[in-house]
Amino acid sequence: MRVTGDYQVRGSSRHFMPMGLPPVKPQFDLNSEILELYGKTSFALGQVNEMSRRIPDLKRFIKSYVMKEALLSSAIENIQTTMIDAFTEPLEDDGSPPPKMSKETQLVRNYTHSMDTAVAMLQKDGLPLINRVLLRAHEVLLSGTEHGAPGQWRQLSVRVGELVPPEAIEIPGLMSQLERYINESSSLPPLIRSGLVHVQFETIHPFLDGNGRIGRMLIVLMLIQSGLLDLPSIYPSYYFKKHQSEYYERLDRVRTHGDFEGWMVYYLTALHQSALDAHTRTRKIEALDAHVKSSIHEKPELVKMRPILLQVLDHLFIWPVSSIAQISQATQKAYNTIDNALKTLIQLRLVSEHIVHKRNKLYHFDAYLNLLE
Repeated sequence: MRVTGDYQVRGSSRHFMPMGLPPVKPQFDLNSEILELYGKTSFALGQVNEMSRRIPDLKRFIKSYVMKEALLSSAIENIQTTMIDAFTEPLEDDGSPPPKMSKETQLVRNYTHSMDTAVAMLQKDGLPLINRVLLRAHEVLLSGTEHGAPGQWRQLSVRVGELVPPEAIEIPGLMSQLERYINESSSLPPLIRSGLVHVQFETIHPFLDGNGRIGRMLIVLMLIQSGLLDLPSIYPSYYFKKHQSEYYERLDRVRTHGDFEGWMVYYLTALHQSALDAHTRTRKIEALDAHVKSSIHEKPELVKMRPILLQVLDHLFIWPVSSIAQISQATQKAYNTIDNALKTLIQLRLVSEHIVHKRNKLYHFDAYLNLLE
């Protein structure tokens, strides 16, 4: 049995101190099962990337993909909200005070901002995937909360189930070691290394709160840095949530039994299934996009309204729960113009109207929300 770390006794606590990556004694075994899954997963990720490059305006949909991952990843941590709540901006059209967003919804929204921030640091700022990126992502993730020390390594000892992670004083050194592994050259493919890094990150448990969400975000960031993904267009937590008990069991067995290989089988299966789902969903979204456009183009009586109708739909593909004021601001069109356009889309059964409070209304792009759910 492979030894993956040792225990440091401090009083009544036994802190687990993981060894660095890659696994040794024995070295990580790219066995036939892992290699087969590696091939399938690489192909599925390639399909997602090919789709993202083929659809010129896929970036319209990415907000929804990130929101879906945010919802699923947060649900693993018992942070529960809905897709509609997560997409609902606390705006009022009549000037009354906006409704207060629930703590759970705010945390999910924070996740999307955190992912956006981290991806921008990699792609726009040109940074490698270093601890500065993770610390900033964590700061955004926990912004507005009263605990969790946003953007800082933990300064206290914690317990996670049966695991007592390393003492706080060890965190900077362990995370520097992990940073080097993420960015150094290796004989192991990036896809395999992303799975090793995820389990190592969760074992180190460097933050007081948000470790699971940042650790799962780290998977997508590694795939983007390595070129396996162009955009955050998959949601690994799709599979982790469906098989949550096994997720934790596989992570624990790395520490207790040195079973990196068993974890990798689970991990690659998760990414494979998530990539297949993302690819299928993207094709359905593409078909929906074509359908709604044809619904407008085939009606001669809509010729004059066609440009604004398409603009409103473009907005709803990014933010499928919106108010008139929100769409008006985004499109720079008059309030009454947007109101008339939404009434037309309701008649076409593409959008539904929901009264929230007094005269305040929200408009749901139901077909798109159903696809995302």
